[in-house]
Amino acid sequence: MAAGSALRHPGTLTPLVLQYDGQWQPQTITLPEQAARRLTLVNHSDDWHLMALGSETSLRDQALMHRLMPDLRKDFPNTRLLEAGGQATLDWRFDEPGHFAMRCMRPDHQDREAPLLITVKGPAGARR
Repeated sequence: MAAGSALRHPGTLTPLVLQYDGQWQPQTITLPEQAARRLTLVNHSDDWHLMALGSETSLRDQALMHRLMPDLRKDFPNTRLLEAGGQATLDWRFDEPGHFAMRCMRPDHQDREAPLLITVKGPAGARR
C-alpha cells in the first residue's frame, strides 16, 4: 500500500524537516489522515542515499526491483535522491491510515540503516 500521494501542485504546505545522518531525527512521526506536508529531507551523512516512502511491503518490493535492476530509473514519485550533504523536498498527502516508513533503497544500505517510522491516524472511532 502506498503511504499516500505525491502532490504536483501542492500550494502552501506545512513544512516538516527530517534530518538524516545514519539515523533519522526525529525517528518517528505521527500525522492525521489527509495531512499534506512538504517533507524536507536533509542528508548530513557523507554518502548518497535513495530515500523512498511507503508501506513496508511496497518498500520491500521497490528494493527488490533496485537489486535486480540497478540501472532502473530512480525518479519514482515516492523517491528522492539525496547526495552527501544535500537535501530534497517531497510534497506528500498521507491519504490512508496505517504504518509507513522512509528508508534508503540502496541494496547495501537496506539491512544496516533504520527507517523513519511514520504513523498515520484516521479519525477516532472510524472503521475501515
